[in-house]
Amino acid sequence: MLKRSSGVLMHVSSLPGPFSTGTMGARARGFVDLLAQMGCSYWQILPITHYTAGGAPYSSLSLFAIHPNFIDLNEFVENGVISDAELSDAYMQPAQKPADPAINEKKRLILLRKIYSRVGERESANVKAFAEKNAHWLDAYALFVVLKNYFGDLAWNEWPVVGLRLHKNDAIDQAFIEYGGEVAFWKFIQYVAYKQWAELREYANSNGISIIGDIPIYAAFDSADVWAGNHLFQLNTKHIPKQVGGVPPDYFNKNGQLWGNPLYDWREMKKNGYQWWMGRIENALSLYDTVRIDHFRGLYAYWAVPFVNKTAKRGEWVKGPGMDLIKRIKAGYPDTQLIMEDLGSIDRNVKRFFNSSGLAGMRVMQFGFGKGGDPAHLAKNYPQECVAYTGTHDNNTILGWYGETSAETAEASYKELGLPCADGGKPADGKDICRAWIESLLKSEAGLVVVPIQDLLYEGAGSRMNFPGTVSPQNWSYRVEEDKLKSVLDVGWMAALNKKFNRR
Repeated sequence: MLKRSSGVLMHVSSLPGPFSTGTMGARARGFVDLLAQMGCSYWQILPITHYTAGGAPYSSLSLFAIHPNFIDLNEFVENGVISDAELSDAYMQPAQKPADPAINEKKRLILLRKIYSRVGERESANVKAFAEKNAHWLDAYALFVVLKNYFGDLAWNEWPVVGLRLHKNDAIDQAFIEYGGEVAFWKFIQYVAYKQWAELREYANSNGISIIGDIPIYAAFDSADVWAGNHLFQLNTKHIPKQVGGVPPDYFNKNGQLWGNPLYDWREMKKNGYQWWMGRIENALSLYDTVRIDHFRGLYAYWAVPFVNKTAKRGEWVKGPGMDLIKRIKAGYPDTQLIMEDLGSIDRNVKRFFNSSGLAGMRVMQFGFGKGGDPAHLAKNYPQECVAYTGTHDNNTILGWYGETSAETAEASYKELGLPCADGGKPADGKDICRAWIESLLKSEAGLVVVPIQDLLYEGAGSRMNFPGTVSPQNWSYRVEEDKLKSVLDVGWMAALNKKFNRR
């Protein structure tokens, strides 16, 4: 059962700092301090995996590897490994707005190679121990990155060496010999990233803050996961997806969301007791205190779209592993707290599946209002066993939501929240609106409530994290302004609410 508590949703990439993404350094620890001062118990983040071009955390080169952009380089200045001048070379230039993670990564890799050349040998025993413990994913990931670079970033099914393309043992063994030095560098990178993450998590836990991590339901096609485990996915003889994942037309997009991920071959996965998925859960639990499974309904039935389709409008629901997989996960990790994203296209059968899972589901306040709004998402109707939000990373901010909703819906929300309206039918102040939503959330019966940082800072549509089903330079580029975090975030107000509603 969920303990009555609260948290804040903000991705690591959104932390302030001089680089084009936030890092696992001092500012992350400073944010932990703020959460503790507010009386919160949770920090929810998005996937910290090695994302691909565009910065989308739900599409990565590996579902296990941490992105090098999140590594705190200041640690190596403090340890005397690199100089302040060398570090400044990796700073984000003022013209880079929104920040370009690809540019940042190139600068970082130059520094990380210097760091490796200076401490790699000294750390070799620790890296070896880390590599042996994580060999089930690290070997494939490190070699995959090396080969991607060598073959000019071609997708793995287009690599000119057939043995490598098909992941044949003899070709893989030869590649490890031929590219061993570069493979060792990428293993070192992951050793550093995992070490820093463990230290950040320990700092959070020691201050009473647990971390909620998010795992995508699917793997990206051009990833180490699909390359090394291609027999576990629905691919044709040319290693092209037969069908791809997505969702039909929904609240976010009239054409649906075409994700393009290859679909799992669940029959094949079942043969060895879903070991691939069990490995994912075990890895996630080594990183996070609580795990949220994205697009959970896809485990019951998934939307399969023909590979040639340009949108997700036309597809079909296909049966997934359902409770067979969930029972195995719960049996393997009985004391684990999991959160399911039980949103999207839901019918009675899916609801029964959600209820049978026994996992905590989600409620989103924005989904309770407007034409087609679901009363189950109104704060007054939340059950104890749920995790409730004003909005998620896919939603607009509270104030941005008002900019796109009808006057009638806005007025209904004011009434629901008990907001006094000024002349013209609107509350006088955006701050008052955000506070009314947050207070309504915290006083609800939901066991755990989570507020996006944008709503705590009273920010508008320009601070939205993602526009689902679109490719936009704004997607995933949101950064917290350090001055605003210090001047606008009302720690005392949030602490008082947490105390008032028994969420400390």
